[in-house]
Amino acid sequence: MLTKLLIICRYTFVEIYKSKVLINVFLVGLALLLICYVAYSFTYAVPERIALDVGLGMLSLSSVGLAIFFGVGLISKEIENRTIYMILSRPISRRIFFLGRILGMIGILILNISILSTLTILTYVVLGGVLNKLIFIAIIFSIIESIIILLIAVLFSLITNITLSTIYTIVIFISGHALTDTLTNRFATSNVFFNSLLKTGSYIFPNLSKLNLKDYVLYNQMLPIPTLAWMFSYGVLYSIFLIVIIVVIFDRKNLD
Repeated sequence: MLTKLLIICRYTFVEIYKSKVLINVFLVGLALLLICYVAYSFTYAVPERIALDVGLGMLSLSSVGLAIFFGVGLISKEIENRTIYMILSRPISRRIFFLGRILGMIGILILNISILSTLTILTYVVLGGVLNKLIFIAIIFSIIESIIILLIAVLFSLITNITLSTIYTIVIFISGHALTDTLTNRFATSNVFFNSLLKTGSYIFPNLSKLNLKDYVLYNQMLPIPTLAWMFSYGVLYSIFLIVIIVVIFDRKNLD
């Protein structure tokens, strides 16, 4: 079973890698260096902070973009092209196929984030920045965020078409980051019904703002370890929750 899982994982990784996905990394890295050069040349503030801000933002958006772009077709395209029938006709269960595809895509996301985070950290250090462990924790949280978005994209792709899956996933991504600020909005706090609606949504939709540590990193505000552990656990448990839902839907989905 493990061998089959690793074979599908490797096949998925190579398949996406050959689709020139690293061009994305090159373009984002080039944009990062260009922005940092402009910041260094025309600002008298703290260019290293600008480099870190831009770098963390770019690696997050880049990985989320990849997760959505490939996630909506990770399984649905196999079904549409009917290549899934050849795979499942062998002694490979749907769950192994799904987990292999997901793990392969997660490998691509980790590769993407690793390269961009290395460029970000090198630029930050060259411009005079001082490393701290919260930077690396923020990068790990970005990986978890991209995995959650990947799973949401796959989930929607199993119940609707690719276009709607993309739109719904983007809406969830934006809502996940805006949810916390919206709950503290004056209108939300004064309107009981709207506030209750938002709180209900916060239990269903992923609160991605919990995984965004960029502001803490930029201003060197270290969070307590229990808080970081809770935020990490939230991301992992939500990912597991999504995997369980996808497995149930995929097991019952009619592939004919």
